[in-house]
Amino acid sequence: MARTKNFDREEKLLLAMELFWQQGYADTSVSDLVNHLGINRFSLYNTYVDKESLYREALDYYLKKISFPMLSESLHESACYPDIVAYLKCFAALQREQKCGCFMQNAILERAYNDDEVLDAGSQLYQALSGSFTNAIENAQRQGELRMIIEPAKLSHFLVMQMQGIRVLGKARQYEMMDDAMSVLLMMLEGQKVSGANEQTPDI
Repeated sequence: MARTKNFDREEKLLLAMELFWQQGYADTSVSDLVNHLGINRFSLYNTYVDKESLYREALDYYLKKISFPMLSESLHESACYPDIVAYLKCFAALQREQKCGCFMQNAILERAYNDDEVLDAGSQLYQALSGSFTNAIENAQRQGELRMIIEPAKLSHFLVMQMQGIRVLGKARQYEMMDDAMSVLLMMLEGQKVSGANEQTPDI
């Protein structure tokens, strides 16, 4: 008779994601996973196949259950200039809480050079970010909030690039530098506004 699992698969997956996020792939051993998840090796291999498969599944979960839902909620289809500013502010504030940085960014820095699946996952995240920003910028331009000088796609790429730098500064706990950079970024965006658009300006 086959053995039955007496644990919640998704709950253990979240614990694995947490450990990989904190320690990285290379520094997380199967023994670490067994201890952190509270299951034996047989259950780990029977449920997730191996360490690498578990890592990939954890990354996929992070992408589809955490990153994409948060992005679609904040930069929704009708998002415009205030939503962009609010998202960036919230993102910067989050870097003070996430001491380990971004799970996906960590994975890219550690494994993208020799792991096409990690590279593809990172590409999915960056394309989603860029697409959401582009849509919000186009909405803002149509509504007369932002000037038409910069192409939406190019500005969105700039914002994605800035976010990656903010993540690194947050992980390095360089909060003063991060705050100063954020103030410049927000002033730059403010400078793209159409004169008289929006009564409230971002707090910088």
